[in-house]
Amino acid sequence: MAGFNNLSDAYRSQNDIKILAIADLQREKTFLPNVPTLKEEGIDVDNSSVNFRGIMAPKGTPKEVIDFLAKQVPLMFNDKKTLGQMKKGGSPVRIMNRSEVQEMWKARKKSLTTLLAGLKPE
Repeated sequence: MAGFNNLSDAYRSQNDIKILAIADLQREKTFLPNVPTLKEEGIDVDNSSVNFRGIMAPKGTPKEVIDFLAKQVPLMFNDKKTLGQMKKGGSPVRIMNRSEVQEMWKARKKSLTTLLAGLKPE
């Protein structure tokens, strides 16, 4: 039997399963430092299965609101309780600013468009 889980589920189940590799561009050094990435194992995948968390706002949200959120959201991860809960659940914390998130989604859109190009709706 085999499976493909998200990192936090795999982390919480690590005493019951053998984690073979991580579908990310880098190893998860905090939780699973000895588990290689799929790329390290010779399988060409990107980080599209990584669970990113963030805040979205409706199109047309005033710029000052967007700027406020962009400044405040990363500060949430200065909270020890938040970080403790993330660690307890096996969820890595990678804090990105707004421009980094926009670049990530721009690259992801390009790779997903290529990946899904052959799909046809039923």
